[in-house]
Formats: sequence, structure tokens, C-alpha cells
Amino acid sequence: MTNSAKNLGLRIKELRDSKGWTQVECAEYLGFHPSYIARVELGGKNVTLATIDKIAAGFGISLEELFKGL
Repeated sequence: MTNSAKNLGLRIKELRDSKGWTQVECAEYLGFHPSYIARVELGGKNVTLATIDKIAAGFGISLEELFKGL
């Protein structure tokens, strides 16, 4: 995968950790399967803009905040 996918995955893991969520809890809150979250966090999954928007909304942040520092 690209560095962008890996960086986004690390950002999502950072956000998940800041909430104290496990991958299973995160998947439940965001509406995804836990294995999907795991693949995204590892940078092994290209995500669509709609999915990125859903992730940001699930964390209660803007897209700008999701991509902050990437």
C-alpha cells in the first residue's frame, strides 16, 4: 500500500487509542467489521472518500482534523 494509506491507518489507530477503544469497539462505533478496521490501521486497505467521511463522523471530528499532520 501507499504511504498515504499507512499514514491514515496510523492516524486512525491514534484516534482509536485516544478514545480507549479496542478494534472491536471501534468497529462497532464506526459501523465496520473489526477485520476491516485492522486492515485500515495497517495501511492494507484503500478506503473510499465515503468511508473516510464515515470514520471521521464516527470519531466526531472533521475531515480536516482526521488528516491533520498527514
